[in-house]
Amino acid sequence: MLIRLPLALMAVAMMAVPALAQSRPAIAYTTANLNMRTGPGTNYPVITTVPRGGGVTVFGCTSDFRWCDAAFANAKGWVSGKYLSYGGNGAYYGRPIPNAGVYIGVPRYYNNYPIYRRPPVAVQPIRPYPRYPRRYY
Repeated sequence: MLIRLPLALMAVAMMAVPALAQSRPAIAYTTANLNMRTGPGTNYPVITTVPRGGGVTVFGCTSDFRWCDAAFANAKGWVSGKYLSYGGNGAYYGRPIPNAGVYIGVPRYYNNYPIYRRPPVAVQPIRPYPRYPRRYY
């Protein structure tokens, strides 16, 4: 009885570790200047451009890891997965996210992708033309 209790607790703890690893976002670095878009595809508008070597936080990817939901600086959007390399510790450091995503526990979206809104562009106020009195000839 005394041996079974610690073994049971160890088994429960070992099952909880992969669940914790899957719920954390992954850290990745871009391998090229990368457009961040409002949705997973090139038909969505560009939010910002992530510079080469920029660190992004990956929250999840499409089922085939082609597009990843990521955050960079104060922007959140979708980036192409083939230009991301894993930046965390371990055996998969430096590998592309499509190759390492399954093993490092990146969540996958199969349906209902989050679509982000484009940030508002600063608009200059419209100044009316100065009114001059009409001249009659």
